[in-house]
Amino acid sequence: MSDNLPGDPKGRPGIKAVAALAGVGIASVSRVLSGQPGSSPQLTQRVLEAARTLGYAPNALAQGLRRRATRSIGFVGSDITNPLIASIVRGAESVLTVAGFSVLLTNSGGVPSVDAERIEVLMHRQVDGLIVLPTLEDDPATLLALRNTKCPVVLIDRAFPADIPAHYVLSDHYQGMGDAARALLDKGHRRIGLVVGRDVRPTRERVRAMEDAYDRLGLPRDLIVHRGTLSSDHGEVAIEEMLADDDPPTAIVLGGNQLLEGALQAIHRRGLQLGRDLSLVSCDDVPLCRFHQPPIATVMRDAEQLGARAAQLVLTHIETPGTPESVSLPTWFESRASCGAPSGTSVQRRADKVR
Repeated sequence: MSDNLPGDPKGRPGIKAVAALAGVGIASVSRVLSGQPGSSPQLTQRVLEAARTLGYAPNALAQGLRRRATRSIGFVGSDITNPLIASIVRGAESVLTVAGFSVLLTNSGGVPSVDAERIEVLMHRQVDGLIVLPTLEDDPATLLALRNTKCPVVLIDRAFPADIPAHYVLSDHYQGMGDAARALLDKGHRRIGLVVGRDVRPTRERVRAMEDAYDRLGLPRDLIVHRGTLSSDHGEVAIEEMLADDDPPTAIVLGGNQLLEGALQAIHRRGLQLGRDLSLVSCDDVPLCRFHQPPIATVMRDAEQLGARAAQLVLTHIETPGTPESVSLPTWFESRASCGAPSGTSVQRRADKVR
């Protein structure tokens, strides 16, 4: 049955038109647009592209009246100025808009107590589902707010206690970081710096991957881990402290794109040439990684796919509530010219010169 109602403008594309353009059946279109599982990535992409091309949108008012729903999904981001989170939101919207849902986007600014406030505000707005990327995993206010939710919740890249009624979309940080670590060790690096954020799942997985890479090669863990908040200031301070060490690392890995600008400021201030004097790896591909000279090696992931899968998961459980699900998406390492073999004492000499 078409979503069109008698009062709709003539010529408004319906689900049959989407099915015809995508070359699939109406049931397949309905399954994709409602976020139900069972469709291949290729079929899902064809349906979504056809819907966008035709400007198809379900009649949200009619569906809302039938289901007594607001046709809205709340999104809580820790820092919406971060390109990674912007991409996640864009991926979620690409699915939710086609399914006839609006997105209520909120920002906590990386303040855990504000995460809880945003969740509560969205629940008062009676959203049909929540997608949340919390700042921390152990903040009492956030835990209480999540326990009190009455709608499907999808958490991105976090690990919460089993009594939190939520579904998960996770990045396999261990794989991509492990590949980066092995690439550096294969080039001859032994003393490596790792700059990470707070004690949340991505940090733990990145540290574990680096340590395991040493262990697999039977090498001592000559790993310097610098913890803090993921920010430009933290990146700058961490690099300065590492390079001021009597035995500085020959390679540094940044566990977040927010660290990159500050890290590069510290590196350039010392006159170091990436790929020659110091090797550098970042996480999450932002334009600065690609356009910097030399380009910066990066642990990659598809952020839009993270958002799209979160949206599909929340839609599935709005339609048919079920037991908690967890989806894991890949990360991978893309080597670029910022990674080279260690250059002996060049980093030490330059560090001494600056001091």
